[in-house]
Order: sequence, then structure tokens, then C-alpha cells
Amino acid sequence: MDEQLLGKCGYYCGSCPTLIQGICPGCLKAHQTGDCFTRDCVLRQGLTACGECRIFPCETIMTRPRCTVLDKDWLKWKKRTMPIK
Repeated sequence: MDEQLLGKCGYYCGSCPTLIQGICPGCLKAHQTGDCFTRDCVLRQGLTACGECRIFPCETIMTRPRCTVLDKDWLKWKKRTMPIK
């Protein structure tokens, strides 16, 4: 497993179709501050991944509309924020 493809949320981007097709370089390279709540929270706390947090899974993560990658809401968001060229 390529650790550079392990997202701060714990999702392995290397198994994501958008990365495999070259559409997305992976969340560690693609996101900037403000793009991803989970990434920002992990970086603020100095953690490697969300699962290291003492309160994981927190209520904020569990109640976010895009808490599950590749569900219908996430796919709609992804299409809006990163259109396929």
C-alpha cells in the first residue's frame, strides 16, 4: 500500500476510481485548507489520520452530509467540485 494515497480520513485513495483514472491525485495532494473538514481537523490536532483521535468517531464526522465516500451525496458533491475534463 502506498501511504501517500492514504487520506487523512483513513480512506485509501489508491482504490478510488477517480484516482486510478487520473482525474484526482489523492486527497493529500488535491485538498487545500478549507476543502475537507476531516483533513483540516486532523492537521490542526497534529494527527496522521482521523482514526487516531481520542474521540473518533466524533459527532461532527458522523453527522456530516458527506461522511461516506462514494455515496450518492458525495458523488454529487464531487461532480460539482471536480468536473471530469
